Amino acid sequence: MPNRDDGAVLITGASAGIGRAFANAYARRGHDLVLVARREEPLQEVADILSASQSIKALTLSADLSDPAAPKRLWQEVEDRGISIKTLINNAGFGVPGNLCDVNWARHRATIEVMATAPVHLTQLFAPSMVRQGGGEIINVASLSALLPPHAGGTLYYPVKSFLYQFSLAIREELRSGGVHVTALCPGFTETSFQKAAGGSVESVEVPRWMWSRPEDVARVAIAAVERNKAVCVPGLLNKVIATGFKLMPGPLGRWLVRSDA
Repeated sequence: MPNRDDGAVLITGASAGIGRAFANAYARRGHDLVLVARREEPLQEVADILSASQSIKALTLSADLSDPAAPKRLWQEVEDRGISIKTLINNAGFGVPGNLCDVNWARHRATIEVMATAPVHLTQLFAPSMVRQGGGEIINVASLSALLPPHAGGTLYYPVKSFLYQFSLAIREELRSGGVHVTALCPGFTETSFQKAAGGSVESVEVPRWMWSRPEDVARVAIAAVERNKAVCVPGLLNKVIATGFKLMPGPLGRWLVRSDA
C-alpha cells in the first residue's frame, strides 16, 4: 500500500494504453501508485510488474467509473487506507462509434459518466487534500478533438472531451492559489487499446502510421507539462500544427474541412 511522505499517484484507466504508460513513467521516478480500472486482472499485472521492477508500492482498485457512486467509493477507500494523493490523472475513457440516435442511451450515459462526471467528481474529492498539503498535480486526459470542429459520427465524444478541456482550464484557476497544477492533455492518434474498447471508435479511421504517437511519449511530455504548470499539453509537432491551424482559421471553414462529405 502506498505510503510515501510525498504522496502517491492515482491513475484511472491504468491497465493499458496511456494510463499504463503513466504508471510506468511515475514508477520509474520512484512514486507509489494507486491504479484504477474496470479489469482487475490486467490491472494487477501492471502493479505486480512495477512493484517488482521499480521497488515501489502499487495499490489496485477495480472500479467501473460509469457507476455514479464509484468516485466516492474510490476516495473513501484511499482515505480509509491513509493514502495521500499528490497527483491525480483522470485518464479513463472510450469512444462510441455511430450516430447519436443509433446508439442506446446506456452507452451514451456511460460515456458522460466516465469522461465527464467522474473526472470532475474525483477532482472535487481529491483537490482539497492537495491544497492542505501545499500543492499537487492533476492531469485530465482530453483529446486533440477537443480543439477541433466536431463532425457527425461518434457525436458525443467531441463535446465530452471539449467539456473536460474547458473544465481543466476553469479548475486550474480555482486551484492556482492552493499550489495545485492542472493540465489538460490533448493527445492525437495514439497507439492504445482505445479503438478495441470502443468496438471501433470515432478515431478508428485510416490514418498513416507516422501520424500516431506512442503512449510512452504522450505520458512523458504530459508529466513534464504539469510539472512546469502548463495549462494545455498537445503532444507532437504535427498535433500542435493541426490545433493551431484550426484555431486560426474561420469557424465555417474548419467545420467544412472535417465534414465527411466535404
